[in-house]
Amino acid sequence: MDEFEITCIVEDENGIISHCGVKGYGVQNVAIIERLIREDTYSFFIRDGEKKRNVYARTSSNGSSFLTTHRHGYDTEGLNHLPLFDRPLLRKLIESVH
Repeated sequence: MDEFEITCIVEDENGIISHCGVKGYGVQNVAIIERLIREDTYSFFIRDGEKKRNVYARTSSNGSSFLTTHRHGYDTEGLNHLPLFDRPLLRKLIESVH
């Protein structure tokens, strides 16, 4: 299975991770990444220093999906420590698609 590195995150106006920067593939919607993980099509990881940490797709108690590096999926652990990609033009483009 091919694996891809998530290098940064994009948060929506509520501070929720909506998109991730995937090395070599630009900014991707979290919903697409979640689907690819759940279908076992591709795997994703982040770098924590020199250590690789797998990224998992999980569903919260309220039914919303999210990405996490914690095997049991308690929160967005790991991902929220990635650099925030917050360019105003990119944010406008992403929000205009919604």
